Amino acid sequence: MQVQSVSRVLIPLVVVACAAAPVLAQEWGAKMFDRHEVKFGSVARFADTTFKFKVTNPFVEDIQITNLSTSCGCISWTDRQFPITIKSKEVRELTIRLDTVGHQGDKRVRAYVSLLEPTRGSSSSLTIPVEGRIRSDFEVRPSYVGFGPIDLGKGYTQKIGINYVGGHPNWRIVAAKTTSPHYSAKVVETGRAGGTASYEAIVEIDARAPVGVLRDQLILTTNEGGDSTISIPIEAKVEPDIVVTDVQFGTLAPGQAKSTNVVVRGKKPFKIEKVDHIVREVRARPTEDGTVPGAGTVAMADNIEVKVPESAAAVQLLMLTVTPPADAGMFEEEFAIQIAGRSQPVTFKARGRVQPPEVTEIPK
Repeated sequence: MQVQSVSRVLIPLVVVACAAAPVLAQEWGAKMFDRHEVKFGSVARFADTTFKFKVTNPFVEDIQITNLSTSCGCISWTDRQFPITIKSKEVRELTIRLDTVGHQGDKRVRAYVSLLEPTRGSSSSLTIPVEGRIRSDFEVRPSYVGFGPIDLGKGYTQKIGINYVGGHPNWRIVAAKTTSPHYSAKVVETGRAGGTASYEAIVEIDARAPVGVLRDQLILTTNEGGDSTISIPIEAKVEPDIVVTDVQFGTLAPGQAKSTNVVVRGKKPFKIEKVDHIVREVRARPTEDGTVPGAGTVAMADNIEVKVPESAAAVQLLMLTVTPPADAGMFEEEFAIQIAGRSQPVTFKARGRVQPPEVTEIPK
């Protein structure tokens, strides 16, 4: 991605009227945000309802967020320490929260962002429309479907309680779904009396969920006309139960073997069944003078050996030995560690450079 300068965005042509400057100021700040409006839809009372913006600095200069504000107390920014500095090419999140405890009903409000490029004093501002409906007849406990830190490669189940107090005796939840393929959901009616109803929502996350924070919405469909869907936040933080670090071999001489230990750490003892070498061929890289030393590719398929420990342990050491070929250039090899009782392999990479063979000049 080409990195541009804020000054190139902000400096207007001489023929452009001064009245156009606020528009230009708006434009460079807007380029940093992945969304320019928030639509929460219908949400339950007491639900911890948030929206996260991805903010990227595409410019050469560091950018500061100098202030975050709102037009209504029904929404708030979670970040309150200013300035917030976003370095060139850096990506970070900003979070807006809808207050479902102290407010209810339809909300059509605005959030504001003030930005500054401090070296030139260039400023920008954004106005972000925010809409949502907080239902007072529909409550959830706890405030969201939270899985917390969970281990990679395992399935988990979480439950929350849902109460309807709207007074309609025939009110029902008829469907529950999620948008992520890693979540599944269902609801079970647990009680009904007069104009109230109680449900339990059961959400499952499968063992194939990737590492990282996985956010989604539990979408409930009711038998009401018109406003028949209600969303409840879901969040899980999937952590690797086994961690391995990539290996850097540095510069190697052709034909001279080099070994290193690859440290594999787990939260509890585990057994390595095997290590699969994913064959890769990486083209040789030019030297500083522009020439390509040696052959066009460095194929390492038959030049790497892995010694696997036989016993189970919480920390395992793999012995990785590379015997470089005569070809020169960069290499990057990928490996998949198969763990007993674990569906997903753990992967790591080994990188290095094979230097050209020394050439002895024949005396004249």
